[in-house]
Amino acid sequence: MNIEEAKELVDNSKFYGKTSSVIKAEVRDIIDQLNQPKPEVPQCVADWIEECREEDLTLSLAYDVDAFGEMAKWLYDTNDSTNIDLFAQAWLAYPNITIEKEKLYTVEIPNPNREGRGHAKFVLERQGNKVFLVKRKSKDCYYNKNSNHLTEREIRKDFDWAWREGFMKEVTE
Repeated sequence: MNIEEAKELVDNSKFYGKTSSVIKAEVRDIIDQLNQPKPEVPQCVADWIEECREEDLTLSLAYDVDAFGEMAKWLYDTNDSTNIDLFAQAWLAYPNITIEKEKLYTVEIPNPNREGRGHAKFVLERQGNKVFLVKRKSKDCYYNKNSNHLTEREIRKDFDWAWREGFMKEVTE
């Protein structure tokens, strides 16, 4: 049962006595205070909705996205209308939405010439707002560093080949 169905049930319920309308009003007030689920969307969707709202765009205009951008990929690159519907829900609920936590990955590039000869590894590491390929001598020193925990977007920006080759490993918390 959803919230609207609960309200309808209260309205159609029979209460007897002078206080029946008061009871119905109080129950409806309680129902209105229930936490409603917040749509969960990626950060790019929340940013796009905020930008559209600042520009006073309507929902129908908000669907007009750059055909090759990240937003269009999320919105239209599915076989069903799931993300289109979710976008509309997020639009209506904004700012009461939840931002999806992006998956994080570490990337270790194998060195076939160092097999069994020490622990030197080449890994991707964020330094400032850029990602670099760096040499590290110990696994422990980079697996737990936040600078080595990268999003798919950060990896693919300059190291798409490393993503395609499957050198990434998902960070588990």
